[in-house]
Amino acid sequence: MKKLFKIIFILLIFLSINVTAQAKSELKIGAILPLSGDNQLLGNNIYQSILITIFELKNLNIKIIPLDTKSSKEGAISAFKEGINQNVDIFVGPIFYETVDHIKNIEGFKNKVFISYSNIEKNLFPNVINFGVNLSSQTNTLQELFNNNDKFIFFGDNSNFTKKVLEKTKKFKSRNTRSVFYTSFNDLDNKIKKITNFENRNKKHLLEIKKLEEIHESKKDNETENSFDLQVIESMKKHDTSDKVDFKKVFVSSFEDELIASISYFDYYDANYKDVQFVTLNLWFDKKYLIEPSLENLIFPSIDLNGFLELNKKYQANFGRNIYHLEALTFDIIPLISATWFSTKETQLKASMFNGSYKGKTGEFTIKENKTDRKLFLYKIENKKFKKI
Repeated sequence: MKKLFKIIFILLIFLSINVTAQAKSELKIGAILPLSGDNQLLGNNIYQSILITIFELKNLNIKIIPLDTKSSKEGAISAFKEGINQNVDIFVGPIFYETVDHIKNIEGFKNKVFISYSNIEKNLFPNVINFGVNLSSQTNTLQELFNNNDKFIFFGDNSNFTKKVLEKTKKFKSRNTRSVFYTSFNDLDNKIKKITNFENRNKKHLLEIKKLEEIHESKKDNETENSFDLQVIESMKKHDTSDKVDFKKVFVSSFEDELIASISYFDYYDANYKDVQFVTLNLWFDKKYLIEPSLENLIFPSIDLNGFLELNKKYQANFGRNIYHLEALTFDIIPLISATWFSTKETQLKASMFNGSYKGKTGEFTIKENKTDRKLFLYKIENKKFKKI
């Protein structure tokens, strides 16, 4: 019954229904974020999203206290101590899980709950809830694409994260025939050239053209056949290969420019979306991926598109910019905290109080054992638009 009440309560908040907090007077939230230093742009954007969300929660007495980590270990320690001095009820943040390592031994740490933007799934602190879109949620959603006996190639950078992705793919029914890792951006060309067997395919293609040209020369007296052969030869010369690649699906574990470059190189070496299905991780509906023609039909998992577009529209109207993907999570984090705080008589929050299933702006999610698992959806790029599959 308590769990059901929590779900209903948070849904009421999401629907902007006024809620009067009678049980308690004030909720103090400490926003432990990099408001200066190397990561200040990200930190200030998220802080802005917190202020917006609190403004939209009418009739709730919420005080937000900015705690600047200054993008450093020393700054994180100082920010946390300030939060303790200010007697905050809960911390929102940090963004990066390494920040938690910086403050874990400070007095008072274990007595406070943190809702972090991190998506780390292992070695979790019992008082830190990781609210990011984790890898398990993404690969679980992608699993239906790999639910047959088809073969696929796994391609990605040589990072520890990519190795974690590869480990997750072992539960796929489809069989991974090759795992190829690149060491740098400059390594992409040669790696993909080898994967596609381009040199041999190209060599065979040129030999076929040469043979047809020889046949063409031997038929000079037959103008009809000669004309047809010439058309075929000219058509073949417009391409680099005749044979298709020996794979139908590629899981690309790369991001940003490296993702775009990777799939573009596959296209360049005659392994494009018409013959090969490319799959990747969450793109967060970033419009830069719509520009590159090679990314047509690229499939990825993500949060609810309608909710994201609604938030993005709000940002464009008010701030003249697109919403950053981590900011979208704030519109679930703050109502979740508010619903939990104002629905309990307890004066100290515990991580276990947040266990349950919810539906928010980003979609449905479940918090259990300090991890947030999400119901994601599959999307693809089609005609320069993101389309739900």
